[in-house]
Amino acid sequence: MANHMHRDISGSLGTRVSRVTDTIFVIQGNNRARSPFSNAVCILDRTSLLMDSGCGLDIIRRAGSALKIDSVVLSHSHPDHTSGTWLLQELCGSEVSVPRQGSGSIAAADRLASRFVSSDLAALWKETYLPLTGFRDFSFTAEYGEGSEFSTGENRFIAIHTPGHLQDHYCMWEPDRKILVGFDIDLSPFGPWYGNPESDIVRFERSLELIMRLPVETYISSHARPVKPPHFMKRLKAYASVLHARDESILSLIPQDSWIGVEEIVERSPIYGIDYRLHPDRILKFGEEQMVAKHIRRLVVMGRVTEDGYGKYRQSSR
Repeated sequence: MANHMHRDISGSLGTRVSRVTDTIFVIQGNNRARSPFSNAVCILDRTSLLMDSGCGLDIIRRAGSALKIDSVVLSHSHPDHTSGTWLLQELCGSEVSVPRQGSGSIAAADRLASRFVSSDLAALWKETYLPLTGFRDFSFTAEYGEGSEFSTGENRFIAIHTPGHLQDHYCMWEPDRKILVGFDIDLSPFGPWYGNPESDIVRFERSLELIMRLPVETYISSHARPVKPPHFMKRLKAYASVLHARDESILSLIPQDSWIGVEEIVERSPIYGIDYRLHPDRILKFGEEQMVAKHIRRLVVMGRVTEDGYGKYRQSSR
């Protein structure tokens, strides 16, 4: 029955589907689930539930028609995780649950733009990024928070607040089967991403420490295939270590005997490693500037960098 169901899902959705259990499936997003798309987690139980809707409108349209999604749970506010919600509401009348911390903006493009980028970039962000995802404004039926439980019959998922990537980022924990859906704690070689103004390195680290303590047997992320121990813990530790490596990389660009500003460091692109003179992407550069500035503030708190009070920095004297 499970194998037959799995074949039906793969064929009807036209994309790779990974079976985690007889009722839990990972639907690979377009572009191999890389931005501006993500995986969706589908639970086909007594009720059908989809976690995130950013796999691509073509896949969402097929999923809505073939699987009749009863409810949608969104992990956080980034449009590559929410973009197909409006379509599922049209096709299936799906109930939609969103994180309490982001409920004031998650469903509205204008509010998202003012939250994620500076005011001078808001129109550009909406014009360039949102059409890639297929995002449209939508409505939601419920908010959830830490400890909220979503039961589908055989499965129950408990919401764990894991801020850092965004203030409203959540993971979902299935305690009976020890399955953790980590969403944008994606364990990618690139490492954590925290390029919005509200993103926070310290909170991200605490979230990573929290999930390290869980007895995870299967880990599902938004941009890769599921992993199991011992690979899970190895990859999680490597992912977390990127934060320290970036501290050191950015520190090495700050002189000891003169002052330097954030913009000058961003031009060296210590995180993305691109030449902005050749690739003048203002949205990408804004994200790198946010991340670099967060590391510099962190180095100041550590006492490793000194600020002159005018937005310039140098390494602290030993």
